[in-house]
Amino acid sequence: MEPLLNTTNTKRNSIIALVVFLILAIGFVLSGKYRNPVQEDSPTFGSTNDKPAIVVVENTPMVNGTLSVPTGFPPDIPLEKGKILESAATHYPDQNAQQLSISYRSSKTIAQKYTEYKDYMNQTGYTVTEGGSGSSMKAVFGTKEKANLSVVVSSSEGATLVQLSYLLKSAGE
Repeated sequence: MEPLLNTTNTKRNSIIALVVFLILAIGFVLSGKYRNPVQEDSPTFGSTNDKPAIVVVENTPMVNGTLSVPTGFPPDIPLEKGKILESAATHYPDQNAQQLSISYRSSKTIAQKYTEYKDYMNQTGYTVTEGGSGSSMKAVFGTKEKANLSVVVSSSEGATLVQLSYLLKSAGE
């Protein structure tokens, strides 16, 4: 049984690495896209005026033993609400943006969930990019002017793990 355990751990580690990569990629895109343009009289890098980036993460509280979606998560995005494993909101005040993240397990197949989210993005006006072509993990990314939706669907513990990240750009404008 040792090889099966190593395969499960390898898949889990791959999924974790992918999620971390997606979060870092979104942060990188935000840092470049929402950075104020450099002006001639701006202080140079390393001066005492440099401020660290501010990021505020809020975990969604449990209500009656069940996690709910983060405040502001669009209600039309397909979601199996009673099965949420993780739910959080990450606020980037300097970029005036927020990222709402949810993960849940589904009894549907990877292909079914992937198709559900890809169809949703196409029907609601997202520019769609696909990734992860394997049978054990698929990803689909949607972009609009003010929002990005990233969905990773993978196999986990005999079920399908769905990880959603909704990035709202220029939040609060």
